[in-house]
Amino acid sequence: MRRSLRVLVLTTVALTLLAGIAGAQAPGDQISKMEKLFTSPNMATNSDLAFWGDHAFVGYYTGDAGVPAGTGSRGGVRIFDISNPAAPVLLKDLKCDATQNDPIVWDRNGNGIADLMLVAVDRTMASSECGAPRVPSGTTTGWEGVRVFEMSDKRRNPFETIEQVAAVYSDCGAHTITLWPGEVGKGKGKGKANLRGGGKNKGKGKLIVYVSSYPLAPGPTCGQVNGPAAGRSPEHGVIQIIEVPLDDPSKAREIAEAPINYPGDPDNRIEWCERGLCGLEPSARACHDIVVHVAERMAGAACAEQGQVWRIGKGGIPDTANPIMIGDDEFSSGGTGDIPGAVDFFHSVMFSNDGTVVNWVDESFGTGCPTMTNWQARPWHPAATQKTGKMFFSDMETGDFLSEFHVGDVRPSTAAGEYCSAHMGMAVMGIKKDLLVNAWYTGGVDVIDFTDPTDLEEIAFFDPLVNTGTWSAYPYTGPMFRNRPGGGVPVYATDGVTNNLLAQGLVMYKAFIDEPKNRDRVDHLNPQTMD
Repeated sequence: MRRSLRVLVLTTVALTLLAGIAGAQAPGDQISKMEKLFTSPNMATNSDLAFWGDHAFVGYYTGDAGVPAGTGSRGGVRIFDISNPAAPVLLKDLKCDATQNDPIVWDRNGNGIADLMLVAVDRTMASSECGAPRVPSGTTTGWEGVRVFEMSDKRRNPFETIEQVAAVYSDCGAHTITLWPGEVGKGKGKGKANLRGGGKNKGKGKLIVYVSSYPLAPGPTCGQVNGPAAGRSPEHGVIQIIEVPLDDPSKAREIAEAPINYPGDPDNRIEWCERGLCGLEPSARACHDIVVHVAERMAGAACAEQGQVWRIGKGGIPDTANPIMIGDDEFSSGGTGDIPGAVDFFHSVMFSNDGTVVNWVDESFGTGCPTMTNWQARPWHPAATQKTGKMFFSDMETGDFLSEFHVGDVRPSTAAGEYCSAHMGMAVMGIKKDLLVNAWYTGGVDVIDFTDPTDLEEIAFFDPLVNTGTWSAYPYTGPMFRNRPGGGVPVYATDGVTNNLLAQGLVMYKAFIDEPKNRDRVDHLNPQTMD
């Protein structure tokens, strides 16, 4: 969800003080088996991030109020050299305004450097080009969707040129995008997929991209007024699916729309005001985030009111009409859900490495640590104050609830303005255990061992006293640490959700957890793609 309403206006003195301690462990930080090594302040909400080879791609944006004059761009993607994870180097700042700006990347030539990037735009812009101004939400001539960029991949000077070659419009914009790479390397439908890019069939096949979004504010063809006027459902009711041909990304286009429903839900929609978020578009039936498990050809979807798991069929199209599993909470479902208590918003999903356990993440709309939400009464539940912002683990075979975790239960805080909701994370791939790295808005970053999903163990964390809101936290085991004894896995996080002026940007941690063996390390990582 957008969090610009939480951005605080702080003084220049406070900004100067934080600059002096950037990267240091401040007194009062709560730390276990994690070390902060690096920050890159940039006065923005730093959103999602992707990796290929020795490079990290970090999306960022500011709210509509912008940033103070002369302090930086309102949005774009920063590209870092992470060949030494302890000391990333900024190579490129692609200034391309929008909100979200979540990136996914691909290497078509197989030389270890990404040369294709897609970026999510969830804000009505005057047009699709970089440099287009923002226009009022609901402007019917506006644009939002997915931008497609080709990038130079010269080893001596990567990303010297970045050119936008396509833009695919999507109703309600693109809040998040998920890459399905299972059609890469197949040429004209023959041969096996080559998930590393390049190789014998380099540059052949296509990327499939799932676009998730929902009506919060009106869009050009989205919401209660503009949606029906354009022949669209006011609830949205779909995910939109894009195809990007690797041999000619300029021909990127939408190829399908997959319907979204909430089986068993009392009203088949999420009402924002039910959770206290009044003043937005009234309701939605849509998804926020989707994770894909490539080996099992399945997708886990966080669809606001429900969590669902789908089979991925021919051509990468998920069978959204026939979920193989549904996760729902007891409160908002009227008692039919397996998950105890209340879920404000099914925000993101992750699988165990073997695909037998699913992790659901609830983004809280409440306050405090633990986070609490005041629910307004509906026929299927009373008015109540509920603990929210937790993560849950369920059995894929039976659908049964297994366990839950909230950082505020183990490190509660009564400080004014505290807010510690779960948000975005990723499993550590290539190890025998199941470890989940996760970001908590003002609860820092942690690692949860869910090898036994009925007996969770938080095995590492970094919960800073001064916390400006962590968005994502991902383990990436491409480049490893140089000359730093004691091992450790690089964990990259993005920061600035609750306070743009004090945003630490890309944050680099070292987590002392189980490392993949050399043969099991990954050489690329796109958010929510387990390949």
